[in-house]
Amino acid sequence: MRKTSKFFICACVVVLMSSCSSPSGNRGNTQDLASLVPLSCIAVLPAGTSVSEEETIEIEDAKSLEKGAAYATNVMRNELKDHPDVRIMSSSEISFLIPEISGGQIGTVTALGKKLNCDGVLLTTVHRYKQREGTDYAADSPASVNFAMVLRHAKSGNVLWSADFREKQQSFLSNIFSFTQAKKRGFKWISVEELMEQGIKERLNDCPYLN
Repeated sequence: MRKTSKFFICACVVVLMSSCSSPSGNRGNTQDLASLVPLSCIAVLPAGTSVSEEETIEIEDAKSLEKGAAYATNVMRNELKDHPDVRIMSSSEISFLIPEISGGQIGTVTALGKKLNCDGVLLTTVHRYKQREGTDYAADSPASVNFAMVLRHAKSGNVLWSADFREKQQSFLSNIFSFTQAKKRGFKWISVEELMEQGIKERLNDCPYLN
């Protein structure tokens, strides 16, 4: 009886102090390395937002997305800055190279490919970036992140690889099957910056063109 009581107490402590993820999204289309399209280099564009896709959006939500895009851009820069086949572009560099763009996203991809002599262009769009409300161990509202990545072939505009990441943290009690992820995060509610960084690292690591 004494052993059972101790186990129950320990279990309650873990439940109260733990949090785990409820990750979803496409980790990327799986490709055999032999079937990959050869790329001279990959131009990585600054992350954008889905504000233009929204019919109605609150000003604060739009500002939050812009903040998320800026943070995502910094994370990608830090992760890929030493990659030999990657050229990380800033907004000012893009404006200088192609001051006038026609053809939307495909037009941007094609124009940059020609200017930079890169066969691939990586685009990232942030759809949600919501900060947690609370502390590491007591969150009234958890962090939430949603972004998508697309690697396009510059000449054809075809999608070579794509992935997205959607996650809103859940309590350990709500999802007891993600113990490994919860343990990796120190059994705490992480910030939106930490969630974004983890998501980007995971997706970049899954991209066969960047490994």
